Amino acid sequence: MAKSSAKAAASAPDTMNRSRIRRWPLPFILLAALSITSTNGYHRAPCQKESVRRQFQFSDCYTPNLSPDLYLNQASFVMAHDAATGYLNINNNNNDDGSGSNSATSEYSSEYDGVDDMNNAEYEEGDNNNGNQENNAAHPSRWNTITIQLLSLYGKTQVGTVYEQLNDGARALDLRPKIYNNGTVGFHHGSLIDVPLNSITLGGLLADAKQWCNDNPTELVIIFHSELVHEAGYYGLSSQVYLEADDDDSANNGDDAANQADDANQADDANQADDVYQEADDGGQQYQYEYYYSGIAKMKEVYQENGVPYYPCDKLSGLTVGGAKEMADLSKTGGKGYLLAVDRHDMYASFCGKANWATDQLVTCHSRYYGEQQHEDGNDHEDGNNGQMSYIHCTDKTGTGVSKLSALQAYATASTNSEASDDSNELGPPADESYYPFNQIQGFWQVDATSVQIGIMHASNLLDDNRRSEVNKEMTTMAYNGEFNAISVLALDNVALNGNAMFSVLRNACGQSVMKDDDEDPACGGDLLLPNMNASHTLPLVWNIVLFVVYGALVLMVSVMLFQAFRLRNEGPQNHRLICHGHVV
Repeated sequence: MAKSSAKAAASAPDTMNRSRIRRWPLPFILLAALSITSTNGYHRAPCQKESVRRQFQFSDCYTPNLSPDLYLNQASFVMAHDAATGYLNINNNNNDDGSGSNSATSEYSSEYDGVDDMNNAEYEEGDNNNGNQENNAAHPSRWNTITIQLLSLYGKTQVGTVYEQLNDGARALDLRPKIYNNGTVGFHHGSLIDVPLNSITLGGLLADAKQWCNDNPTELVIIFHSELVHEAGYYGLSSQVYLEADDDDSANNGDDAANQADDANQADDANQADDVYQEADDGGQQYQYEYYYSGIAKMKEVYQENGVPYYPCDKLSGLTVGGAKEMADLSKTGGKGYLLAVDRHDMYASFCGKANWATDQLVTCHSRYYGEQQHEDGNDHEDGNNGQMSYIHCTDKTGTGVSKLSALQAYATASTNSEASDDSNELGPPADESYYPFNQIQGFWQVDATSVQIGIMHASNLLDDNRRSEVNKEMTTMAYNGEFNAISVLALDNVALNGNAMFSVLRNACGQSVMKDDDEDPACGGDLLLPNMNASHTLPLVWNIVLFVVYGALVLMVSVMLFQAFRLRNEGPQNHRLICHGHVV
């Protein structure tokens, strides 16, 4: 851009303008070029730490912007798996339900905190009258509390808020909403744990995401819902309500951009809002209503209060990145940046893509196997009579963990390299890309009941398994080497560990981004160096200086003490005589 403008100026007939351009000092030219470049890409801030800088393939923690002409289902996103668990064990009373007050938190506390109170009067009375053993059986909440605490430590998949996760390279957030009876929208992590409302609610999470988008206004962030649950169970989700469809609101949410999709994708299906009804008032004014499941209606309310677009999956089918940004533009509601949330708007707010969660092929970090001896029925038993039971851990990088990692790599590559299929039990990309706009690659250790039991028994957790097995590093290396035919959404645990390296590799892949260079093709993909993902064990210079001074002072003190000791020894005992009352002692 700077070069083209200079050429245009040089071709102008005004020779005085040409001479002025030539007389510009070099620093001003470099500063102008730098200011132009800075608007054409993403610069991660802060970028001072070596552990952050080494994850980027360009200097200054820089990556170019996604190409606006790229189809959205061909763009590559790093997704923070179960992003809301980053708030676990964080007590933040300032979070709210999106209405500007923290009344939801107080309601939750008054309603639920007493359930697991191990010091309540009823517990003390039972303890005094019946003894500990009888009381423990009568009041299992004591052990429920311990279980919940263990699971919350084990099931935490991310570190920090979504602001930090986005700063660590995530551009997609995997959220599992939960509707509480008091109307608050919180989060859960499958059957393992609920994220407490005094840690985060949907409104508080959106505030963090919007703040990051405000600080990084060129980046597109997508929130993916899945597995919506209700505190009241099925009956809390199955009810339906109808909402007025506001034309102005639809325009503000970017429906014009959604019209890029094919006409076939506009037809309603069983997973979208029900039929649209029209009514007229006495003045002849037409009103349009749409039926939604109550859980979807509640989330729409929170998103509307926070000024964040929320769409069904079909609105994204056939869109380009530029079209998606039009839909996600927060400036329409007074913000900055690009943020939107999507799901199928069905009863469970299902994921807008193929999840590639094949239950019979899951690769967990911890498992067990038995010796060759088996019972006559051919099944393994835990009674010790069928051979020695052993454990396989993904963290054993020189032993059994090697086979674990190979199995996970095969699972991940099958999710994109296998034959296209819409069967949820088969790994591979979707065949119907209009129904599945995205395809997920699960680059993390999956979980089942056995793996949780073994992991807790070995004092492990998901974050520790991720770190010790170096799975994020391995997945990034696979992406860099082109082992995936295509990457749409690559889900990772613990994006704080090498998440920016994966983001850099995906963004700099050939065809993903645009570089403002008119003269030559910019380097991309394998032309760039693989990010340095090895943990640095060297101390910063300032700490090396401090240690040098401290150890130097210690050596000097010891040397002085030894010198004094030898000097006193050589001077002889006469120098140590004491005179007391005129007498030599």
